[in-house]
Amino acid sequence: MSAYRINGIDPELQYGLIVEKGVDAEILAMPALKDSGLDIDFVEENGTDRYHGSRKFESKRYQVQCCIKAESAAALMVKYNALEQFLLNTAVFNFDDVIKNRRWKVFYKRMEIIDKGISWIRFRLELIDDYPTDLFTIS
Repeated sequence: MSAYRINGIDPELQYGLIVEKGVDAEILAMPALKDSGLDIDFVEENGTDRYHGSRKFESKRYQVQCCIKAESAAALMVKYNALEQFLLNTAVFNFDDVIKNRRWKVFYKRMEIIDKGISWIRFRLELIDDYPTDLFTIS
């Protein structure tokens, strides 16, 4: 069983998907502050005059390294095709960390294949979080 859920489903049981190390550093990092466009740097003065009113944040991008393992090449393609259909046909989905009781609302951006064998494939998913300051608990 995985510590993660995708729309409430264990990805390891559903797709044979294993989320590899390093995702915690990606998802727990705080978002970058957007430039307000109201920064003025006067040449004859120290520092910069900045607008500190309403603060807005950039979307976060997560690089999630994954692996799908199967019993055979045919079984790998069944699992891979199921994951592909989910990612290509689902807009925003929940990515849950059960241990931290945290939910992120993300969408699929792209995939990069890292390595492939006969019955396994390693790849990196890029997911985008347009809700970088919202905290969602798993209900």
